[in-house]
Amino acid sequence: MKCIYCSDGKTKVVDSRESEGKVRRRRECQSCGERFTTYETADDLDIQVIKGDGETEKFREEKIRDGLEKATNKTSLGAEEVEEIIEEVKKMVRGKNKVESEEIGNKIKEELSTRDEVAYIRFASVYESFEDAESFKEEVESLKSK
Repeated sequence: MKCIYCSDGKTKVVDSRESEGKVRRRRECQSCGERFTTYETADDLDIQVIKGDGETEKFREEKIRDGLEKATNKTSLGAEEVEEIIEEVKKMVRGKNKVESEEIGNKIKEELSTRDEVAYIRFASVYESFEDAESFKEEVESLKSK
């Protein structure tokens, strides 16, 4: 990393911490001794999601977050666990050009099923478009058999 003061390439990391999805690094120049801060973020995933109707859209983690926040509202799962699930989905899709929306939904259901049954049923009810009580019953039964 080049020093922002003297442009020398010899800097060392003095402190590093994660903050709001970014990595904050405090650096010190080995030449001039000045300190400065850098922030690192991961590149957006440039992946196309193939929806059930054949349409495609850009992968957006905000869309996943919104669905998870609705499903986990007033459950034992907090924001940190929602972010962990999003990271698991991102790991699954990373390196792919296209991914089926069904694959993403199934991964989210898998993650929720081991963390909170109520959140799982809420998410599944919207994702699977339950139309009656029998659909709920079948999903609850399949969850119990896991």
